[in-house]
Amino acid sequence: MTTLPRRATVERPVEGVRGAPPLFLPDEEFPPYRFVPGRAPHPLMEGGYAHGRSVAPPPYRTADKWRSNRAYLRGLDFFNRGWWWEAHEAWESYWHVVEERDPAQHDLFKALIQLAACALNRERGSDAGAARLLFSAVKLLERLGHESGGRLCGLDLERLVGHAHQFLGEPTDDRTPAVDGFYLRPE
Repeated sequence: MTTLPRRATVERPVEGVRGAPPLFLPDEEFPPYRFVPGRAPHPLMEGGYAHGRSVAPPPYRTADKWRSNRAYLRGLDFFNRGWWWEAHEAWESYWHVVEERDPAQHDLFKALIQLAACALNRERGSDAGAARLLFSAVKLLERLGHESGGRLCGLDLERLVGHAHQFLGEPTDDRTPAVDGFYLRPE
């Protein structure tokens, strides 16, 4: 397994870059910084922006009610701005809520969490770890696509698999993250 030299951390502004979709929850403030391991204090540790905070689990929503699922939408906003760790955390909070209630949503959120972790690994140059996460996420998404008729929580799962391969596959340039331009746009 080869790990490329660490790539430079890319600035990922809250307002997004050209082509980024609009925020789903414009009323929600972003944290004061984007967490990248080794570059900023861990948000949950002493000195981190969320240290000592207790957050109630988000309410359960059926997959067809995704437009009212604030944890899902918050994760989409973070993901679409390249705030990978924060997206992972937002989705993980909901993943625990659906665990015994909705196996399809549980697997979708697991795949989204893996895609966020994959993107963070790609950006940081940990390509072997990213490849494992991409493989696991795609496998889940392909199975879900067959079982759900191709769409879940507004996402076209076949298109998502294609974009995941395109943007999170092996990078072609070790100086530039391969993740730029990968957006989740539920319809």
